[in-house]
Amino acid sequence: MLELLNLSVSIDKKSILKNINFSLDSGEIMCILGQNGSGKSTLLKAILGVIDYQGQALFKGVNLATLKPIKRARILSFVPQIQNITFPFTLLEVVLMGRYARSEGFSYSKIEIAKALEVLCMLEIQHLKNQNFYTLSGGQKQLGLIARAILQDGEILMLDEPMSALDLSYVFKLEILLKKLKKSIIFSSHQLDTCYISNKILMLKSGEVMCCGLRDEILNEKNVNALYDVNVKSIVLPNYHKHFFRPNA
Repeated sequence: MLELLNLSVSIDKKSILKNINFSLDSGEIMCILGQNGSGKSTLLKAILGVIDYQGQALFKGVNLATLKPIKRARILSFVPQIQNITFPFTLLEVVLMGRYARSEGFSYSKIEIAKALEVLCMLEIQHLKNQNFYTLSGGQKQLGLIARAILQDGEILMLDEPMSALDLSYVFKLEILLKKLKKSIIFSSHQLDTCYISNKILMLKSGEVMCCGLRDEILNEKNVNALYDVNVKSIVLPNYHKHFFRPNA
């Protein structure tokens, strides 16, 4: 479905990403792990086409770089880490912006508005629909941007650290929701626990792929220690997930 071939990014003659290769099949979820500055956000932006890159990003064999932005927006939905919206849009209006690529300008049908309200209910923030977006808390804004991306209904959903501003209860709810969407999803994260909704893991170190593959093959002590330059151990929890911890801490 999505395939990256030797994708590289340089900014001001500095190499940020080098020869990134991976594939994502329909319905798969991939988690991108890496230290701060490893290139996670840059990789997502390159796939979106908002920054220049060398190499290829193919969707069903079609080079994404050849598509007009509105066509890419029908394929790729994106949730940024931070988006400053200072105009007095309500939460509902921001969510409805997700339909722009499929609507006539900013005119939305009753069906689209009903779908937007349904997504807000899924995320349990429907009671905030008429509140100005910029007055919301960081976590509420994050949920609003996730709702916008879900309403956009691209074939691939990409999220840049979507759980970073959420409290634990909403992290659990979002993980359940992302699994239920049954979409191809790519998300970046600093939290190893969030990897367990994914099928695949891509570990980025200093702008290069350290390893990539099935979650249960990649997520182990050796790789985690090498990725983050730490010394951790792991135990298997009753749900068969691994918990990583620093011994003698």
